[in-house]
Amino acid sequence: MSVQATNTFHAKPNRADELIAALRQVLPDTLTHDGCEEIRLWRDQDDQDRVVSLTRWATRRDYEAYLEWRDGTGDTAMFREMLTEDMEVRFHDEVFTMDA
Repeated sequence: MSVQATNTFHAKPNRADELIAALRQVLPDTLTHDGCEEIRLWRDQDDQDRVVSLTRWATRRDYEAYLEWRDGTGDTAMFREMLTEDMEVRFHDEVFTMDA
């Protein structure tokens, strides 16, 4: 069963648009990484500096290998420069889905 990984980014004031643009630039590479199945990017309606990405991976290990790779490219450091705190990563197992 796939694993969902959420990444919460707390952008510095007035840097969320820059963060989103940078994410949109690198996310196509993410989709080609082994095990990546889906990517979604959201912006909080009540806190415009809070951005959340949801990615679906074949396994948690695939995602962890991806994070190691992303660290090696220097992208993680680039993103940290735009944030007020480290990104928060959480892993989720889907337990129920219902569509309209």
